[in-house]
Amino acid sequence: MIKVKKRYILGALLILFLILSLVKNPTQQDYIDYANFSEKQAESYNENVDFEIERINFYLFSTYAPKEKTLDHYGNVHLGFMGHFFQVSEGQYDYPWWLEFFN
Repeated sequence: MIKVKKRYILGALLILFLILSLVKNPTQQDYIDYANFSEKQAESYNENVDFEIERINFYLFSTYAPKEKTLDHYGNVHLGFMGHFFQVSEGQYDYPWWLEFFN
């Protein structure tokens, strides 16, 4: 009887964790705010501001990779989970091999 209660409690906690991570999955605007992308800041340095942010949504977490369109390379890749961002790479000049599986 105690084992059954433990299983139900663990199952309920797992479902609660999944729902919470789904709800707290950061949006692309959250990443822009986190990374502090600003066109005025780039214009003050006379830099080209032509970039896009590639987001892959895994529903429980997301990955974000800024891509500069003129040079066609990706910047630091971040993993967004539970409203926080964690840096996954130091920047790279080609498409991340592990993201190709999701295209």
